Amino acid sequence: LSPMVVHCFIGRRSASSSGKQKMMIGKSILALGLLGAAAAFGPIGSVGSSKSPSGLGSEVSTPDEPQEPAGPEPLFPLVMPMETLQGGKTVRTYKMPPGTLRAQYMLRTNGRPLKAKVEVFIGPARTTHTCNVDSMNGKESPVRGTIQFKKDVDPMLRITTTGPSTFPVEVGLTVPSPVRSEELAAITTETFDTAPVKMLSQGGTAPNDNVGAVRSFEVPPDVDAIQLVTWSRDVGKKSLKARIEVLKGPNSQRQTIYLQCGGSTQPWHGVIETPGAGWIIRVRNLKYIEDGHFEIAMAPYDLSKGASTPQLAPATQMW
Repeated sequence: LSPMVVHCFIGRRSASSSGKQKMMIGKSILALGLLGAAAAFGPIGSVGSSKSPSGLGSEVSTPDEPQEPAGPEPLFPLVMPMETLQGGKTVRTYKMPPGTLRAQYMLRTNGRPLKAKVEVFIGPARTTHTCNVDSMNGKESPVRGTIQFKKDVDPMLRITTTGPSTFPVEVGLTVPSPVRSEELAAITTETFDTAPVKMLSQGGTAPNDNVGAVRSFEVPPDVDAIQLVTWSRDVGKKSLKARIEVLKGPNSQRQTIYLQCGGSTQPWHGVIETPGAGWIIRVRNLKYIEDGHFEIAMAPYDLSKGASTPQLAPATQMW
């Protein structure tokens, strides 16, 4: 073959190879595009996993194994995934998995005031649990709560920041496994039955004027946290409505928790940190005298292990 023919032959092979390479690259790009589009419509991440979305209506899954609590009588996970909600009435909703009976949440800040509300909805408008927190310092006194859901329902949990936009809130939520849920039920029952302090709270004739029963408890100086259980299991099985006040000194409110829930089937088991001396827990009943009965059980809590040994003593008792 002449040099010109050879050159033309090589040029055609090079052009053919280049065309095939471009076609393969085009197919690869198209495949990546379709894969990304499919991922965009795939399952969303969830709280308790390593990737948690910032959108609304997330599906909550069972936490991973390292997030399970540890200790002799554990109540709350030692490690809980947290996310930041900006202030200014930011809303975050969590749809509970089918068959969920309990959930645990934690609210805290980096030292700024803590203003947030936790609600449980059944359907579009029925609220079965409300926990409205107003704290001066969310780092000094974060709030941990364990809530129980009604059976055979499809609950949704909503957390809303109630402060201005300059007050962000760190939120943690975890759904225990069925086995862990039974353990939490046993811990709540045992704490309620064996707590060193347990008192009856009765409603009043004009709840809007705060004339219901008032119960106060002094926290010993060597107790850095207390666990509180409100339950109407043995005194009427009605829903409860109360305001829990955390005082420093005689009448300086550092934290207020408005609590409303189904008292017989949905006890509230929470932990409030009280570092240092001079703390008083005051509980006000906000319901009528006919159906406002519930009991308050309080015991020390070790943040790293479980229930501690010092006893709590009742303080002032007023009606």
